[in-house]
Amino acid sequence: SRLVVKLADFGFGGPIADSSFDEEFRTRARSFGIEIKEGTSSVGMTNFAMAEDLHALGFVFLGLLLTSLADIPTPQYKMPATDEDSLQRLIAEIFDKDFDSFREYVEAEDIWENIVSLLDENDGAGWDLLRQLCFARERASENKNELTVLTARGLLSNP
Repeated sequence: SRLVVKLADFGFGGPIADSSFDEEFRTRARSFGIEIKEGTSSVGMTNFAMAEDLHALGFVFLGLLLTSLADIPTPQYKMPATDEDSLQRLIAEIFDKDFDSFREYVEAEDIWENIVSLLDENDGAGWDLLRQLCFARERASENKNELTVLTARGLLSNP
């Protein structure tokens, strides 16, 4: 068998300060109740920009776990969809952002039994981290008036 690695969306990075000039970024922020004016900078904008990266990272980790650690019985086995769009649709639309229901979905697939066990360790710390990453934009929205910035290091250091 052969491993195929697909990398996407790495060509769109840039300085956070430039984010306010991106209409799509401002539109996404508005959908989370965060107003960003073109050409301005704020803690809220920085938080949302970083939250977008954490959100994307969460789905990359999730996809990586579900594919690389899957216990596939035969080479012909057809796995459930694990691409970022499918996972986002499952979590946001099918499970209405209920990560516990998504966990049950993953647990129902025999090929992911070992992944569930891994994420369940330490009272579900793996699921908690994935939840925080995947819903980082929602957290940025909830905390839009705070003067703290959400970072990956902060997520990892919080119990």
